Order: sequence, then structure tokens, then C-alpha cells
Amino acid sequence: MSNQTDNPLQVLEGRQLSSVEFVHDYIQLHFEGATLSAMTLPRVCILDKTFESESLGYRDALCERIGQRISHALTIPENEIRIVFNDRSTISISLASKDYRTPEAAVFHNGDQIVVW
Repeated sequence: MSNQTDNPLQVLEGRQLSSVEFVHDYIQLHFEGATLSAMTLPRVCILDKTFESESLGYRDALCERIGQRISHALTIPENEIRIVFNDRSTISISLASKDYRTPEAAVFHNGDQIVVW
């Protein structure tokens, strides 16, 4: 396993998604004190079903992850941020330049630590 400087999201492993906040044009995911703001809207995969921001049931799929524990959280450079839950569902944020809607795809806050993609 990589250390925290190589994988700042590793601190999320074992934590729960505590809330999902729908802000005007982005989404905040709260993890027991840490926050991941997604300007590139995340995709949710549950079993064999994928929910994009325009999909019927998208908001429900995101909110149903609340209370789920994270088994893995990582960044695949220039590809995606991926959060994997104990039930094997995932939330992922694209890091492909074609998907950026703002200069940043996501911002992670954990105490004094801030990471921008």
C-alpha cells in the first residue's frame, strides 16, 4: 500500500460516507471530517448498474452510499478518483481532461491538507 503522500485519499479507508451535499453545480462528499468536492460530477456503480449525473436514480444511488464504509480510495492519474465501498459499489470522478467542467475536477480537504486535481 502506498503512503499518504502518494495516495492522499488513503485516509478515507475504513471511514463511512457520512453525507452527500448537492451544491449549485457540484457535489460534496463528506467522510467523517474529510470532504471531497467534485466539480466533475461523479459516476456511481452498484453491481452491474452505472449511474451518471443525467441518469434516473442518480441522486438516490449517491445517497444510498451514505453509511457505507470505504474499503479502498485511490487516484488513477489522468484517469479517475475511485472510492470503493465494502459492498463493492464505487463512486468515481473522471480526471480525463475532456470531462473537466472547471479548472479543477475535484478538491479534497482533510484538516489542513488540501489536494486539487
